[in-house]
Amino acid sequence: MSDFSDFLEIQTRTAWGRTLAEFAEWCAPQAGTRALDVGCGPGLFPQLLTSRYRVQAIGLDADFGLLRSAPAKFSATQADANFLPFSPAAFDFVTAANLIFLLADPRQALMEVYRVLRPGGALMLLNPSEKLTVSAALALADTRGLAGKSRASLLGWAHNAEKYGGWSAEVAYNLHMSCGFELSETILRVGPGFARLTRARKPLL
Repeated sequence: MSDFSDFLEIQTRTAWGRTLAEFAEWCAPQAGTRALDVGCGPGLFPQLLTSRYRVQAIGLDADFGLLRSAPAKFSATQADANFLPFSPAAFDFVTAANLIFLLADPRQALMEVYRVLRPGGALMLLNPSEKLTVSAALALADTRGLAGKSRASLLGWAHNAEKYGGWSAEVAYNLHMSCGFELSETILRVGPGFARLTRARKPLL
């Protein structure tokens, strides 16, 4: 294996890495399409899209330090999710994992995504659901015997979900519709449904 392949293999063995790998599979990306991952952090998700699915992926994050720590296997851009530095209709699909629920103005971010998506393009999001609470996370961590970073990561996610609000199906529907998207699918994943995955499209007309 190359150093990059080793890195990808190791990262996708973590709990969050497995979640992102499952999210990527659910997105069903087509080879050769152009994608933007908003809030990519150190870049695991755009790396998955590029390496496993042969997607032309760009990762975007406001934190340059996180981008610098990523292996150079995808294009990276430092920018705010509310002001995407791309031309209209530049991407076939856009993804964001564990980001939009944190934003003070998620509608502004989704309006920017709408602008840079081609007509008919897809937006796939992963956010905590309304089921993710600290008490529920503690119960799952105890049941699965989670310890160390895995336990801390799950509980940290739960604290943020309680602070900023997990997404119900109604919240997801209303937000997407207010930005002009057509919400086509919403499903629950991770344990008893801690993550809400949503798929929406920009209308052709």
